[in-house]
Amino acid sequence: MTKQLLAAVITVLALSLTSLSFAGSATLPLSKSLTPNVSVTGQMNTEKFTQLMQQGFKSVIVNRPDQEQGNLVTVNQLRSIAEHAHVSVIYQPVVSGKISATDVAEFAKYYNELPKPILMVCRSGTRSKVLFDQAKAQGLLHE
Repeated sequence: MTKQLLAAVITVLALSLTSLSFAGSATLPLSKSLTPNVSVTGQMNTEKFTQLMQQGFKSVIVNRPDQEQGNLVTVNQLRSIAEHAHVSVIYQPVVSGKISATDVAEFAKYYNELPKPILMVCRSGTRSKVLFDQAKAQGLLHE
């Protein structure tokens, strides 16, 4: 009886996840807010970036190197879109898994100087979040 119940629960969960992924795919958020002043976003294309520029961001920090495998747009393409929305773009490429103290300090400098809210862009949002979290933990961010 326990195996049958477990199998039924797994089936229901699998069906729920499948229907959620289809039903929710159009409504997934384009970015994840870390604070009211900063959000992160992952894999970028020009359509997604254009939509993000309509959400009130004042500045963008791009942490994904242009030459990184799988990158769909260059910082110059993003900058062109952002300029139409009067949004500043900073290119601070950081290699995933190799964030240095210099990277954190440089990010903190940009964060403290740029108009808010800021959108940070990388492949998945993780390296941007790590930069933010490390700078915050070190007391480098002026909130």
